[in-house]
Parts: sequence; structure tokens; C-alpha cells
Amino acid sequence: MRKDNSEFITGFLSESGSFVRNKDYFAYAELDDIACWVIARGLDNDQEVESAELAAKSVLGYFLQKPSISRYRIRRYLQEAHRVLQAESHRVRLKASLTVIVTDYARVRYGIAGNTRLYQFRNGRLQWQSKDQSLAQQMVDGEEIAEDALDQHEERHNLLSYLGTPNEFRPFVSKKLPLYDGDVFLLATPGLWEKVNPAEMQDGLQEAKDPEAWIDTLEDVLLSKQEHVVQNYTAAAIFANKIFKTDPQKKWRIIKRVALILLVLALAGGGALLYKMKEAERIADAATGMFEHETAGDAFIAEGDYPKALKAYSDARNAANIVKNKVQAALLAKKIRITQLIVDGDTAVKDEQYAKALDKYDKALKEMKGRDDFNEPEILEKKEKTQSYVLVMQWKKEGDLLFEAQDYAGAEAYYQKARKLALETSFVTGEKELRTKLDEVASKKTGIDKEKKTLDGDKLEKQGDESYAAQDFEGAIQSYTMAQEIYQEIGVLEKVLAMERKVTKAEEKLNPPAAPPSAGAPAGQPPVQGTSAASQPPAVQVNQTAPVNQTAPVNQTAPVNQTAPVNQTAPVNQSAPNNQTAPVNQTVPVNPVPPVVPTTQAIPPAATAPATQPVQPPQANPPATANPTQEEAAKTP
Repeated sequence: MRKDNSEFITGFLSESGSFVRNKDYFAYAELDDIACWVIARGLDNDQEVESAELAAKSVLGYFLQKPSISRYRIRRYLQEAHRVLQAESHRVRLKASLTVIVTDYARVRYGIAGNTRLYQFRNGRLQWQSKDQSLAQQMVDGEEIAEDALDQHEERHNLLSYLGTPNEFRPFVSKKLPLYDGDVFLLATPGLWEKVNPAEMQDGLQEAKDPEAWIDTLEDVLLSKQEHVVQNYTAAAIFANKIFKTDPQKKWRIIKRVALILLVLALAGGGALLYKMKEAERIADAATGMFEHETAGDAFIAEGDYPKALKAYSDARNAANIVKNKVQAALLAKKIRITQLIVDGDTAVKDEQYAKALDKYDKALKEMKGRDDFNEPEILEKKEKTQSYVLVMQWKKEGDLLFEAQDYAGAEAYYQKARKLALETSFVTGEKELRTKLDEVASKKTGIDKEKKTLDGDKLEKQGDESYAAQDFEGAIQSYTMAQEIYQEIGVLEKVLAMERKVTKAEEKLNPPAAPPSAGAPAGQPPVQGTSAASQPPAVQVNQTAPVNQTAPVNQTAPVNQTAPVNQTAPVNQSAPNNQTAPVNQTVPVNPVPPVVPTTQAIPPAATAPATQPVQPPQANPPATANPTQEEAAKTP
């Protein structure tokens, strides 16, 4: 265990200076066989994301996944942190300077991007310091300016490479450097190295016994300058009091082992080589497919086709896992999570689970906040539409409760309001249900209206019957007519016909037909006073037995304009034995002649005929005609 057989002590401080926020960040991790220290300085103005912290944690995260001191691995740590900053640059472009040190407790290698610095001191003197990736450093290398002018030059912050750069990212990674007991390293951000020069660092180290004491001394030197504005400053000191001692013969053993492996591979021949080639080809295809699938997913997101985008992102993540690109896999996993939430929300809307859909949309909006690779206004529109659906169903439920309570007017108001909102938000299913509900309400209201009008008609009919019974025929006709109109409106045909019959009957009672004229009087002539039927005595029948050919007596002639009818009954009873003629029985009823009013007596005007009316001459009663049988009997001897 290398760590147990070595002694590395770390001390650090990080202050915000005159500012509220501290954009510097320092972190480190010591494992059994390897250790890593990272210092970073944020270069952007984002108020929510700390780019220095994000970059430092990314480097340490990838280091812990695959710890190594190789140049390739350290460059990969820096490249992955660079990609993370690019991926999280939603509001502003995230930028950071960063320096990383990796040691196996016997050797050390460092990488740098930007202008955070690493100093190495040995035996109390400065051994070397890292070079900034700035225009001022380039001018020093080109001998355009003196090296001691670098820390205060105006181009010292004009960086040529840094994490999050839109241009080609080219970090610097050193070769392996041997360690010796007592070596000291100092990591510093510009806030410290701009105000504390290497000579002051070296002087402070002479008196320090541990990293904390040295760091405190450097802070005192910085603050003693009494600057009006103090920038964020961070310093981390690493004292390698004892390094891990390796076996001198181990190097040769490793060389022999490698040579043996190469010999075996050479003998194995083309099989292993072919496999490696195929594997390399597969990885290359996966890397190409990873970016192609991700690009396709982004295009589907722009089109609003989230199910296809979800599949494309899943394929891209699978390809990232094949090429073992952990950073890209993590970025794709976040895209997949957001897209899955949107798809789940859309599915919940189709299943009419609107509360669940709202929850999914809210989570998706929270996840995509600040990102420009998702259409946030579209998801907000989906959420608002779903909220409208919830309101429509709530109003429908209120209407259902009123419908069950037989408050059909109130239910209709809720249904109408809900249907209007459903039409405005293209809620097809809800609108169809509400249209059915409105039809049910209309049916119920029609039935109630018909029942009410039926009761009104029955009431009017009853009033008509009562008026008819009281011989108020006009009132009865009016009530029957109104009842008939109501029955006609609601389509009760049998009641309409019944009212028609009752109206006709009442009209007959109200307007009876005229009486026929008296018998024996001319039409239009009033009867003479004293000759009414009521004043006439009953007819007297006279039984006469007359011989054959005997003429019946004739009734006397009535006064002027009156002719008394002659009633003759002449039944003949004949028994004709021995040619004898049977006697004839004649019964002739004679109507007595009414008394004649004397001419001197005044006749009332009502009984007097008009002067212009001609006087009919008296008519004699026709002579009685003998029965033919009687004539034959008279001729018989």
C-alpha cells in the first residue's frame, strides 16, 4: 500500500476577498496507490452554476472511476470536464481555468488549462512553475517581455485555452516527474499569484513547518498589500515529507515481462490482431453512431416527436457505453430523462389521467430549466392545456351532481361552460361527453315542461267543466280553447279532439237553433189571437152508421185564412153472404170551429196580419168520397 508507506500532507484555504461569491474551488482525493489534487477558477458570470466547482468535481469523478497517472488518462479527465461545461452552458457559456496533479506517491504528473498555477519547491527553493496558457505567457516564451513582468502584464488573463472554450481545446499535460523526500507543491489561483511573487512564497516556506502555517503566511503577505479590491484567492500546499520507495530491480522485471508479452503476441499472430481490428472498428462505428443518434434525437425534439427522440437518445447512450464515454452517456441520460417525462405526460393525457400528466410536465419543465435543446414553451402549452382539461372535467363533475339533484338548469349552466372551454382547447373527448350530457338535460327539461303543460291543460279543462256546469258557456268555451291550444302544443291529439267536442257542445248551448213555424199558418205570418193550439178543445169523435152511398157530413168552414182539417175514418166492415151489403161504420172526427172574433173587436198588433198581405179565400172542405166497396154495394139489389 503506497499511501501507508509514504507521507503527503495537504493544507489549503479559499476566500472570496472583497466579493460575496467565491468562484474558486479546490478538492482532492487520496487513494491507496494514487492521489489527485484539483484547483479551478471560474471565468464566467453565471449566477446559478459554479463552473469551477463543476469542472473540479468532474475531473475528480472521472479520476475515481479510472485512476491513472498516464498522460492519456489525465488528458481525458480534462477533456471530459470541458464537455461537461459545454453541455451545461444554457444561459451563458461556462468557462474555467484548472490545474490537476496526479501522483503514485513516487512520481508526479500534472495537467493545466488556463492560468491557474502549480509551483514545486525542493530544499526550500523554487524548482519550477507551470506555464500559463495565456497571451502574456506566449510573449514571455517569445522573449517579447521579461518573465518577471508576466504576473502584472495586461494580457495575463487573455487565455488561449481553457475549459469551455468554443475553439479547439488543447490542455497541457506534463511528463512524469520524479519525487524526492521533502518536495513541496503549491497550487494557486490568480488572486494569490498576482499579489504574492515566488520570492515571497519561498521566504514564507523557510519558516513554515506544515502546509497550514505556510498558507497562513501567504495570506498575510497578500493582505498586507492593502489592495482596495481583493479578488477571490485560493492556495493549496502539499508537503511530500516521505515518498514511496520502489524496488530498483522492479523496473527490469517489468521490462522483461513486457518483452515476453510482446513475443507471445507476435507468436499468436493475426488472430489477436484481427480481433483488435474488429473491436476497434466496432468502437469506431459506435462512436459515429453515438453522435448520429444524438443529432437525430435533437431533430425529433425540434419537431415535437418525443417518442422518436426518446428512442434516438437511447441508441446514442448505448453507443456511448460501448465506447466507454461516461460523460456523453451522462449527458444523454439527462436528455432521456426529460424526454421520458414528456412522453409519460402525453400518454397520461391520452389515458385521461390529467393529474398524472400535470405532474410529469412539471418535472420535465424543472429538469429542462435553462436548457436550449428542449422547447420549453411547447411543454408549457401542454401543461396549460392539461390544466384546462382538468377544469373541464371538474365543471362536468359539478354539473353531474346538480343533474342527480334534478337541478337541470344549474347542471346545464356547468355543462355549457365546460363545453365552451373544451371547444377552445380542442378537448374532443370532453366536448363529446358534454354534448351528450346537454342532450340528457334537454330531454329532462322537455319532459318536465310537457308534464307542467299537461297539468295546466288539465286545470283549464277542469275550469271549463265547472263553467259549463254553472251554464257559463262563454267561460267554458274560453277555458276549453286555451286547454286545446296547450294540448296541441305538446302533441296530445286525443285531448285536442276532446276539447273540440266540448267547445262545440258549449257553443250549441250558447247559441241554440231557431224553432220551426206553427202548422196551418203561412210561413212568416203570426197566428191570429185566440186561435192558439193551447186554447183549442180536444177533438170530438162522432160515430155514424150510414147506409151505403151515404155521404159523410162535411165540417164547417173555418174563419178567414183558417181551414180546419177534415179527419175521416171510414172503415168498411163487409160480410157478403147472400150478396147482402154490410152496414158501413164511419167515424169522422170533427174539429170544432174556433170562435170568430167580431169585426168590431180590436185585434192586438202582434196578431194582426200586415196590410199588404193578401187575404186567402176560404176553402171548402172537399166532399166526402164513398169507398169503392160502398159503391158496389149500392148497386147491388
